[in-house]
Amino acid sequence: ERLLTSVLPRYIALEIQLDMNKPSARGGVPDKQFSSFYIQRYENISILFADIVGFTKLSSTFTAQQLVQTLNELFGSFDEKAEENHCLRIKILGDCYYCVCGVPDPRPDHAQSTVEMGVAMIRVIADVRKKTGVSSLDMRVGIHSGAGLCGVMGRRKWQFDVWSSDVTLANNMEAGGIPGRIHITDTTYKHLKDDYEVEDGNGGTRSEYLRQRSVRTYLIKRRKHKKNKLSNGERFDGNSNKNGHGSTVQNTYSEETDYENKLTKMLDEDLQNRDLD
Repeated sequence: ERLLTSVLPRYIALEIQLDMNKPSARGGVPDKQFSSFYIQRYENISILFADIVGFTKLSSTFTAQQLVQTLNELFGSFDEKAEENHCLRIKILGDCYYCVCGVPDPRPDHAQSTVEMGVAMIRVIADVRKKTGVSSLDMRVGIHSGAGLCGVMGRRKWQFDVWSSDVTLANNMEAGGIPGRIHITDTTYKHLKDDYEVEDGNGGTRSEYLRQRSVRTYLIKRRKHKKNKLSNGERFDGNSNKNGHGSTVQNTYSEETDYENKLTKMLDEDLQNRDLD
């Protein structure tokens, strides 16, 4: 069970384990072959892609061992933030992190949770930027909301993934985003129910994919309402204090040291998108 849950979401791992322990039609001996389809369609999910900007500079600054250790700590922090924000990490592809919210349990706040995940990732990378001194280090985050087929493919080498045209769009939202900003589609914005202040994202000026499909995009500026003990009006628009070499998140705590300590604690602790059409 531990091996299965290390490579697959727990809900699918348990389903596979139950099926593998069922007596087969051949004399009651359990059939150990992975031959069933474990794929389900989810209609209301939000998909986040995030890419590390400045990774090449970081690679040239660190030794291979230091780089692997830093990435391991960084992605470990992202996994913790994903769990806190009800997101399911799908995979890590090099310096790209890919997760969804609304799988396997539907959530009416899937868009809000995914935006909060993006905010947390930008906070974490700001601390890494400060510690490493690599001023160009940042996160480019893209989010889209829609539907997807989620499940496991393969018989011998299992892989959990999400497939849909909405996943493809989320990937291109990241590629057409801006370092240090959270780039969302109009669909995601409508799910946010006016919880965040936004500005035009102009994604089509940076992405041919978005331009050709006339995708309207926005950039998150700040949260309008209080959440998780953060004060009203916390900004995510780049107009922030410059701790950590140009951090893109302005903290509005009265005591800045609390924010820095929280960040430090957080750190210490072959993508192929296929359209459903």
